[in-house]
Amino acid sequence: MLASITQYFSASSMETFISDLRPTLSEPARILTPSDPDFSAANERWSDIDRKTPAVIVQPACENDIVKMVQAAHAAKVPFIPTTGGHSSWSTIDNGMVIDLSHFKDVTVDTNQHFVTVRGGVLMKELQIALSEKNQFTTVANGSTVGVIPYMIGGGISSYTPLIGYACENILSARIVVASGDIVVASEAKNSDLLWAIRGAGQFFGLVTELVLRTHDPSLMGPDGVRQLGNIFFPPERASEVCSVLRDVVSANDHASAGHFMAMNDPSKGRILMVAAQYFGTDSELQATYQPVIDLGPLNHFHEPSTFEKHSDHLAWMCPKGEFKRFSQTGLASINPENFGRLVDLHRELLETLPGTERSVFTIEWHTKTPSDGPRKTETSFGLKNIDTWLNILTWYTDPALHEKVLQFDKRAQEIMRSDTEENAFVSYTNTSRSDPIEHRYKDAAAVRKLKELKQIWDSEGCFTEEFL
Repeated sequence: MLASITQYFSASSMETFISDLRPTLSEPARILTPSDPDFSAANERWSDIDRKTPAVIVQPACENDIVKMVQAAHAAKVPFIPTTGGHSSWSTIDNGMVIDLSHFKDVTVDTNQHFVTVRGGVLMKELQIALSEKNQFTTVANGSTVGVIPYMIGGGISSYTPLIGYACENILSARIVVASGDIVVASEAKNSDLLWAIRGAGQFFGLVTELVLRTHDPSLMGPDGVRQLGNIFFPPERASEVCSVLRDVVSANDHASAGHFMAMNDPSKGRILMVAAQYFGTDSELQATYQPVIDLGPLNHFHEPSTFEKHSDHLAWMCPKGEFKRFSQTGLASINPENFGRLVDLHRELLETLPGTERSVFTIEWHTKTPSDGPRKTETSFGLKNIDTWLNILTWYTDPALHEKVLQFDKRAQEIMRSDTEENAFVSYTNTSRSDPIEHRYKDAAAVRKLKELKQIWDSEGCFTEEFL
């Protein structure tokens, strides 16, 4: 039962729970309470916003440990949450139990069958390294410390979406601990409806311990298995002008590409705009495609090749744990230059009125259309796979007194970028928002009805949140 269930326990009750749990676990498994010296480090998260203090952190060493932990928590009605990379807003809990998967992880690559098996708390960079060693790739996030499994089952927005779809479209099978405490295998041949639910809403149906993912040959990315990264810089006052040309370039491009148009602050140069293009082809093709943007006369521009292993290295500065960070993703109908100009003005207002927010970044992310064949044929519960443009808001600060004020800027950013959209067409990404209406996160009404039916079958008591009940 996750953090949506609010039940508090006396210290003696929790001590009894822990003492009963301990002998059921494997010898390498760890149980940490606030008095243990390793507890504080284990409770660190990517963001300290709403960071809570659990009564106990358990670190399974094998899948059977996870089974025993879920069974014990369910029997004793102890609320619990799993955590992998600690990026999720829902991976923290007061008084209950955190199942920390960081000590149970494994990656096995099958190059002959083109799939990879990911277990437990594997992080994105670990998956990239393992696949690169076998000359394979799959969809990954932009944060190297993001947990692979929670990212995949929540949908998985990726720079590789124009090539191979969203992450959930590459899930072949799963092992999941359901509310009964049993391990269930979900595949096309067995429990296929549950597999469908896991592909986009898996966090609401159980604790996924293992995923088998489709992998691909790096030659899809371009010659020698590399993609091209273009970096084009402009002053903020040219936001709408550049965005207008960029929109035309993206809409006219029928070759796979993705990228970000970012309003950010450079410590040495101040506020700046950056077009960070990712092109799956040759360097000359990249330059030809984005020449209209370069013709605008940027402050600077350069391009460079990048391998799958180094996919997210340039964003490592965003990954340290601690301080106050919030990341939200909102689907957009299109790239609107006027709205983006207003967004850049809002970014300036944030930095000028709230000192300490200089590392905040406001971004439009785009993908060219995913081919209709290949992974896109995979049936998923993810209701947003036709969304190709996203608003990404990273707010980052150090003063807890700014919580509410910074949150208002996040909300204003969404209002600006949604100003040309009817409310019934609003899109929110479930991996970064669970407070928005379910209709914003799952756009297919028939899929929502099916998810509700499956929730009654697999988790009718809301052990894994009350979503879809």
